[in-house]
Amino acid sequence: MLIKIKKKLLYICLTFVFSNEFTPIQNSNLNYIHTRFNWPQIPQASYYELNIDDSSSFIQFEVNKNSYILTDFLNWGGQYNWSVCGYDQNNLVIECFNNNFFSISELPNYYPDNINLIHLDNGYYQGLNLLDFDGLGFSVILDKSGNPIWFVDKNNFNPPKILTTQFLKSGNFIGFGAGKGYEINIDGEILFQTPSEFGVHHDFKKHDNSYFLLDNLIESHPCPEPCPDNLPEEINWLGDRFIQLSNYGELIWEWNSFDYIDLNDYNPLYLDRLSTNYSEDDTMDWTHSNSIFYNNGKVYISVRNLSRILKIDYESKNLDWHIGEEDFMNQIYFNNSIEFSQQHSVEELSNGNILFFDNHTFLQPEISRCIEFAYDEVADSLNLVWEYILPNNLFSGSRGECNRLDNGSTLINAGRTGNIIEVNDLDEIVWHLVLENNNLSQASYRVERIKSLYPLAFSFELDELTGSYYDYYLLDNHEIITGQVHNNGTSIQSYNYQLLDSENQIILSDSLVIDSQSTGYINMNLDHLDIDTSSDYHIKIIPLSDINQYQEINFKFNQILGDLNSDSIVNVIDAIIMVNLILNFEYQYNADYNNDGLLNIQDIILIINSIID
Repeated sequence: MLIKIKKKLLYICLTFVFSNEFTPIQNSNLNYIHTRFNWPQIPQASYYELNIDDSSSFIQFEVNKNSYILTDFLNWGGQYNWSVCGYDQNNLVIECFNNNFFSISELPNYYPDNINLIHLDNGYYQGLNLLDFDGLGFSVILDKSGNPIWFVDKNNFNPPKILTTQFLKSGNFIGFGAGKGYEINIDGEILFQTPSEFGVHHDFKKHDNSYFLLDNLIESHPCPEPCPDNLPEEINWLGDRFIQLSNYGELIWEWNSFDYIDLNDYNPLYLDRLSTNYSEDDTMDWTHSNSIFYNNGKVYISVRNLSRILKIDYESKNLDWHIGEEDFMNQIYFNNSIEFSQQHSVEELSNGNILFFDNHTFLQPEISRCIEFAYDEVADSLNLVWEYILPNNLFSGSRGECNRLDNGSTLINAGRTGNIIEVNDLDEIVWHLVLENNNLSQASYRVERIKSLYPLAFSFELDELTGSYYDYYLLDNHEIITGQVHNNGTSIQSYNYQLLDSENQIILSDSLVIDSQSTGYINMNLDHLDIDTSSDYHIKIIPLSDINQYQEINFKFNQILGDLNSDSIVNVIDAIIMVNLILNFEYQYNADYNNDGLLNIQDIILIINSIID
């Protein structure tokens, strides 16, 4: 007679298959000193002890999850070993992961020799500073004292130059260099590069899953009147097209300056420059746009050589309005004006106002400033909301940026002067940094205050996990899989979690939104599923800010304890199989009734008792 057991225990054999199970990766060489540590879960651990040493000193942390972010102790050029042990609630060691090694690179030989902190007070809005060294061709993250935290090696790029323009919620970076736009990760590895048919100059940004860029465009058009005597009737005009690409590099949207800006709108200065030592391949630098900003169906463009800001309707591509130097305008949209010149870095603020850096080149006096203005498209009026005029010695004829911080302060990059300042809402300087190399000011395009290197950093753990990473994991499932996702990053994050079969088909799926430094909970009810104990399954945790940074566990639903021939019942046939296993000195873990790592007469007695029970 075949007798089904009355109580079934369902186990799962698990293997953690993260893209990197241990972070930092073994023998990795890092380009940052704020470092994230991740390791596989140690079952039944109430807490973990993380140890890091550099052969002369060590540091130890007690943490309650399988990840940690270290923001001190590590140094440029250092070499480190690290280990982690899991402890139970009685403070006894369960298991340890040892012999992990990583190093941190030296700062590159092109790193500037003088980053000087001029002023710092309590008004500094906490965070790190992402900025570029234009002349040196690379980008860094500095703390408030000017100490380097991260750099990207320009030699990873061909030609060797990378100027960052944006820090993403994923922890990736957007930047450009020598006609190419890039998305890179924290290690400086290229994740996306613009196709060769598109050039990139001055700006490259990401919005959701697409990229916006500026690309030069040359067309032949009549020489404007009055045309210098040494120029032909037709000359080359250098304009711009504003491009949106998909994350596959496909063209989504394009706006051509030649289609929407009147050719009568030009700056005579650049016609005069063309006539100086003219040759037939020369171009008139007509637009020289330097920033693009998209938000909610609106596109803002800074056109430097016309001293003009454009607002474009994304859907229709119609020009909603422009403002700027009216001497170069065939059409004026507003009843009043704001005087500015050769501006940079236009953006829309959360209140709908526009903020930009006014270089004020060629105007008197030449004093650069930040400008915030509001506009009323019904009344056709502009309103200067706020300005901050930089000191005379911080005038910058090119480059520059103003960034509004969450506390209302403004972070200002004074372009060619190599000065970075932060002013509070009372226009008081609360932070001032100077960038120099070989006693020369180091020009910079942009600066961005970020909370940390890790807006996205997470780990996860499953409940009721037993076993060992070095052997296999077991999960007493009880018809449900539960666990925790720990958001260790500094940004709120959304996650999908999925149960998938051996063909990578989704069986169950749900989502979580987890605040920074918080935990979300996995819950997968398996009651309605027809589980195939011979098939492979996996659980995947996918952060929506970067689906490529997912973490995953592969596993197999194990057979019932004692079901040695996988027919879902325990009977005398299984007892005979167990006897043969013992006689052949073989081991099968679901035959080990008393879980002592051995198969012997005790297990035979237990399986017989379960059959006759």
